[in-house]
Order: sequence, then structure tokens, then C-alpha cells
Amino acid sequence: MRLRLSLALLLLAGGLPAAVNAQSAAQPENVDYYIMGGALRGRGDFTWTASTGFVYRPADSRWGLGFMYSNDGHLPNNHRDGFAAQGWYAQSLGDGLEMQLGAGPYVSMNNTEVNGERLNQFRMGILGSAALKWHVLGNGWYLRSQVNTTLMLRSFDTVAVLFGVGYDFPPQGATGTPQRLRADVSVWSGISRTTTVGTQRNAGAFRVEAQYLVEERGQWWEPSAYSVGFLSEGDTFITDRKGIPVQAWWRTPPERFVFSFGLGPYLAHDSRRDQSFGLLGILSLRAAMDVFDTTYTRFEIGVMYSRVASFYNKDQDIYLAGIRLYEKR
Repeated sequence: MRLRLSLALLLLAGGLPAAVNAQSAAQPENVDYYIMGGALRGRGDFTWTASTGFVYRPADSRWGLGFMYSNDGHLPNNHRDGFAAQGWYAQSLGDGLEMQLGAGPYVSMNNTEVNGERLNQFRMGILGSAALKWHVLGNGWYLRSQVNTTLMLRSFDTVAVLFGVGYDFPPQGATGTPQRLRADVSVWSGISRTTTVGTQRNAGAFRVEAQYLVEERGQWWEPSAYSVGFLSEGDTFITDRKGIPVQAWWRTPPERFVFSFGLGPYLAHDSRRDQSFGLLGILSLRAAMDVFDTTYTRFEIGVMYSRVASFYNKDQDIYLAGIRLYEKR
């Protein structure tokens, strides 16, 4: 049964490019952002769960691409969360109701104790979702209910029921080509905390970044930007890392609100570990809002959550706020 369900979900996610390719590149886009919480069952027990993310699709298409951060709560001896990239199918049911089905790969990190040793287990799986949206007020705001099912390799599966709110950002105007921005520089600061349980403190973190937007993409689901930066995670007493993250980004069009998801390698030095440099991984979810325009530049403020995958059981959660300066084309 699990094999058949896994194949079905993979076919749903894999069929997305062919379906979207049939859409005209000139069509406007829709962005659907949501935040939810609820209950999760796994390993024969119950816990809380929460997730946030967005779905991006051409306005006249039923197919889209979404990115989600999911926190699987605190099951006994298991604190798991992660990121999912999902292909989505949407179908209007009338009277303000819409059904959505999504599936795709789920990258998770689980803080657990094995044989007396605290570990951050990195696991891959599939996250399938079925959601119902209800536009109660007849505008962009809506209520959302969703069921998430995870099928994990070498780990436990879960089923979750969530409820929350979301907002459909209207499609951009059909007149003209959306303004493309060539490059930007951003500065971020906030706090970080190691996911390993132990004596630690919340550390001050900061990040500077240069991001280059790709003006001509072969397909819309290909990365729309690339970035390189410097990140200081701060000293939590468990880790004290500094390094250079390089990420590919998938982002919504440059309207007033921009949502983006990035991942890539992270070359870092941990002064609390006996080695010089290590190659880690970093995943980020970011939301930004346009606050000021000039003739040549555009300013945004935003928030960003990042998870550093250390691969040596010292993963890190990083919460940042920042300002971004874009250079217009």
C-alpha cells in the first residue's frame, strides 16, 4: 500500500512540468500564502503541528509549485521538522470553495536520542497534502483546512490535520512585462538556536547577502535567483559557526509582497568543533514587502527563517529580519 501511494504522489509531482509548460509564458501569476496549526499522529502518539508556506501558479492554470515549512511537533524522543517542495493541483468547487492536492519531496531533521547519544537525523521522504480553501469574505483572505501525510525513508510516518488562514495575492496586471530587477544587497540580523538539546543560549546572528536575479529562464519552475553571502550564526555554547552560504532561490514575481525559498551548500567554520571548515547545507524561507521606491532603487523589509543542516548533529534554527536594496534594471 505504501509503495502504491508513494508512486502516485511522485507521479502527481512529476506531472507538474508537463502541465505547466502548456500555459502561455505571458500569463499573470497568483500567489497563495498560508499559516496553519493542528494535531499530528505518529509512532502511536499525538502531538501538535504547525506549517507555513506558499503556492505559486499561473493565473489560468490549475497547476502550481509550492514550498512549505512543517514542524512535526514533539513526539516522545522525537522533535522533527523540515521543508517540502510540492506540485499542486487546484480545482474550484464554487461558492468561494477551492480544493487543492499537493505532493513532493520532504527534507526533514529529527532531534532524537539513540543509545544515549543526542542526534539530528537527516531523512528524506514524501509529503502529500489535501486542502480546502473557503473565501468567507469574498476578498483575498480565506480559511484553510489541510491534511498532511508524510512517508519517510528509515523513519516514522505521520498524519496531521491543520486549520488556519491564508491570503491570495491578486495576479499582477496584464499590461506590460513585470519589472525585472538585476541585483540586490541585503543585511539581516536576529537570533539563532541549536536544535540539539543541551545547555545553550539564544545567540545573536547576522547575515549579509548579494543576490542575482535570472532574467531569462528556460522554464518558470527553474531557479529565479542565486545568492552568495556571509553568515554568522553566533555562539550558543554548542556551536559557534561562521561561513559562506550559496543558495538557489525560487521566488514569486517582484510585486509588493515577495515570497521565496532557497537552498544550497554552506561552507562554514565551527570554532567549537575540532576541524577547520566543513561543507554543510542551508534551507531558507523568506517573506519581504516593498516599502520605498526611487528612480533607480527599491527597498524592501523582510523576515527569514533558515535551517542549517550540519550533518554532525549540530543543526541550527536562525530567525532574521532585514532590509534589502534592489537595483532596478
